Parts: sequence; structure tokens; C-alpha cells
Amino acid sequence: MASPRLLLFVALAVAAPARVAAAAGPCDCDHVIDPSTPSANGADLGVSPGDSVCVAGGQREFLRLYEFVGTEEAPIEIRNCEGVVAIDNDDRGYGLTVDESAFFHITGTGDDAYEYGFTVRAARTGPDYSASGVIVAGLSTDYELDHFEVYETGFAGFNLKTEPRCDGSANLGAFVQRNSRVHHHYIHDTGGEGVYFGSTGYGGREYDCDGVPTLLYPHEHHGVWLHDLRIERTGWDGLQVGVSPMDCHVYNNTIHDVGLEGVEYQTQGIQIGGGSACEIYGNDVRRGPAMGIIILNAQDTEVYNNIFWEIGVDGIYANNNDEFPEASYRFAHNTIGLTGHNGITMFADELSGNIIANNLIVGVAEAPVAYAAGELLEQDNLSFQSPDEVGFVDAAAGDLHLLADAAPVDAAAPLPGFVIDDDLDGVARDAAPDAGALEYTEPDPGTTTGDSDSTTGDSDSTTGDSDGTTGPGTSSSGGDSDGTTAGSDGTSGTGGTSGDAGGTTDGGSDSGGGGEDGDAGCGCRADERGASGLLLLVALGLVRRRRR
Repeated sequence: MASPRLLLFVALAVAAPARVAAAAGPCDCDHVIDPSTPSANGADLGVSPGDSVCVAGGQREFLRLYEFVGTEEAPIEIRNCEGVVAIDNDDRGYGLTVDESAFFHITGTGDDAYEYGFTVRAARTGPDYSASGVIVAGLSTDYELDHFEVYETGFAGFNLKTEPRCDGSANLGAFVQRNSRVHHHYIHDTGGEGVYFGSTGYGGREYDCDGVPTLLYPHEHHGVWLHDLRIERTGWDGLQVGVSPMDCHVYNNTIHDVGLEGVEYQTQGIQIGGGSACEIYGNDVRRGPAMGIIILNAQDTEVYNNIFWEIGVDGIYANNNDEFPEASYRFAHNTIGLTGHNGITMFADELSGNIIANNLIVGVAEAPVAYAAGELLEQDNLSFQSPDEVGFVDAAAGDLHLLADAAPVDAAAPLPGFVIDDDLDGVARDAAPDAGALEYTEPDPGTTTGDSDSTTGDSDSTTGDSDGTTGPGTSSSGGDSDGTTAGSDGTSGTGGTSGDAGGTTDGGSDSGGGGEDGDAGCGCRADERGASGLLLLVALGLVRRRRR
């Protein structure tokens, strides 16, 4: 039987006009942006801190927002109303952009009939620039974005950073992007990354400043929450985070089928780099040609309660790090399987306090764990040749939960100084925890265990080929993931140009068309924590509810 989600998408496809035109009631905000308005300036509209702004549902080519400035105590809420805001274009460098804004929240929950109240398609590809679906730049900070569907983008689904400027205003030491919360989006079929957050690294890049080649350095991000993202079929990496050294969290994301363009160094499920210090947990990453997660020149990094499955090279790969010698990498309670090389590869001999423990590693082509680390706690990692040896509920169908008599049950031990109280599903771990991301629990009587899209996914695709990464003892797979690809501000190529990113007369987003820089069940730690017929009626606009 088809799932309710599938039936909903079928219904939406059949009733496309109703999707964007059906009105659940009048827009009830302090300010309204109608479909004929392509650009809006909050200051010109008289938007004050604490105000609400409605974006009326309907078709539009693009939407550009400027100077929506709230306060920490009174942020501005921007939401859809009267249906879905459907942004769609083939010839610009963006779909939705936000510049020069702070303390704002854009949410697609303004009409209860739709899960994603903003849909964004921006399909332009090269040769001079390619489009990103959602761009937040122009010194914007302290924001929240949720409930968008972003798809068929020439470059990234989301491009979230401000490029360095010749006047120095957006550069390292002058500007910090703070408190960025990006969650509950469906991102799919992108030409570049699903989410491109922050610059690749601290290393500067040469810009043309009034004809003078000038080395400029990117800003930092303090406070990052990227979670509950569904990312599927990306041309490049699924999710990339850079230059985020404080309070960075990447969790509860489903990232499937990445790196489909096969561009060297751009084929990871997750990339964490550029001095970032992040907790990465509760993610389900499947089917990619290179690494499930790659960690490059990061600071303290914790990777736990994740699934990395059907990965072309290594499930987890961490490169040597001479920029932050006091950092540590800690990898625990991950389920890693069907990789083309190692389960975990770590080159961290210059770091201290490293941990590789309580991981479940299955069906890898080479070593379960390969490392060069000066200080490492390695314990209770279980490895098996085949999924059939483990005791999974149904590995062939993608369900990696454990049976009662599975070998990983009670096979691990609590870790000193690294307390992981629950598993990927939010189930409490007991005094004798299970190895891997999922703790065995007694099934609920009268229910059956099936394939979960958000945690276990499916396994109906084949793993891609490795593209340019190498075996243990080398760092070429790390490299500068952005290599010689173009920058999104001032260079040519995939990335884009500054100014009029879309080649139009309405001005360009600060970050251009996107591009590279040239260089829920919580599953977290102790300190962090419908019927198909109705869906069809909802999709047809016959049953509508309204958010007040």
C-alpha cells in the first residue's frame, strides 16, 4: 500500500493549481506581500520588531527580502498565507533571498493544509553562474528558517553565509553570523550541495578590489542548529558546514543519495571543516560515492548515534589537523556498513583525547577501523563481515534496528567523560548499552517494525563509485573540498558572481548565485536534548485549516 506521503505528493501533482491557489482564509498579519511584489524592504514597509509579515500564496518567479530587522526579544515573523508561496525560475541566480536582516523567522507553516508553505525551484546552471534556491547573506544574522521544499537548483539548495567584502565589513574579525536555525526542510535534486553553510575554511581567497588583487578572509558563525532536514539526490555534498567554531549542532537529518554529479572532493554525505566544532548526531546518511562524513581541519568534533550505510569509501573519515592541535575527535555509537574502504579512518596524531568506541561496523571492504592517533581510546567496536551476522530486523529493507538476540545487544560499555544517554531514536541506553546507533527495545505489542524514512531509510539504490579519494595514510580525500571551483563573489565558474547574480535588473544577492569559496527522537547527549483519503482532500483544497 502506498504511504500517506506518497499519496499526498501524487495528489499535489494531480491538483497543482489548487496547491498554489487554494486560500484557507484571509492573511491576518501586520503586513502582507502579495504575489505581484517580487522584492520587499522591511524598513520601507514600516515593519517593526515583533511584527508579522504574510507572504500571500501563489506563483512567483522570485522573492527578495531586505532590511527586516527585529530584536532578540521581538523577532519578526514572516510566514506564508492563503496557500503555498511557489517560487520557480530557470534564469536567475536565486529563488528566495534575504539580505541586511536580523532577528527574523521565515516559516512555511502559515497554512495548516501544507507541510511546506514555501516551495523554491531555481534551475539555472552555468556557464557563468548557477542558482541557489535560498540565499541568506548581506550581513544577515540571528534567524530561523523552517518548512520549505527546495528542489531542482542549479547549485545549492541553501547557501547561508556572507561573502568577504573589500571594505572589510563582512570579513573575519569584523562580522559574526549568530544563531542560525535551519530545520524541517525537504531539499532534493540539487546541482550542488543540499545545504552549504559557511565558507569551507579560514583560508583567505583573492578578490578583485577596485582592480587590486586582495586576500580576504571569511567570517565565523556562532550558534548553528541544522536539524530535521530531509536531503535527497544532491549533485555535490549533502550538507557542508564551515567556519562554525562555537555552539554548532547537526542532528536528526536524513541524507540519502549524494554526490550524483561525481565532482572530485564534492561527494560527501556530510562535510565538517574550516575550524568548526560541532556535535553531529542522530543523522541517517546513505548511498554516496565517497565518505559518509568527512572532517577536515575541525576543532572538537563529536560524531555519535549516526547511521552511515552503503558508502563508497569510508563511513567516517577524519584528516590530520595541525591548525588546532588541542582539539579532539570522538566517534561513538555509530552504525556503519557496506563501505567500499574502511569503516572509520582517522589521522589525528597531533590531537588528544580521541575516542573510537561502541561503533557497529558491518560489511566493510577493508579495515573496520584504521587510524594514526597519538592519544586514542578504542574500545568495544564490533565488526561483522555481513549484515546477516548481526541480527538486524531487516537490513535488506533498510531497517537496522536490532533483534532481541542480536550480537550488539549489551556488547558496549559507558564511556568516561562522553555520556550518551539515548540512541538515534531517543531510546534510553541502559548500564550495558548496545553497540551502534540503535538500542534494542521490546517491540510494542500489536505493531510491526517497518522501514522508517527518517531513521533507517530504504536501500533500493546502488552505491556510487569512489571519486578521487585515496586510502589510509593520505590526505588527498580531504584536500580543499572546493579546490579550484569558483567563488560565489567575484570569480567565474560554478559559483557565481557578486552583484546581479541572476543577470537581472533587480539587483543581486550578496552571495551571488551560490558556489564555492576557493579554498525528534533526540538521539542526543545528556546536556542537549493521517489517512490517505484525508490527505487527498487536503491536497485538493477541499479540506483546509488555518493557522492563527
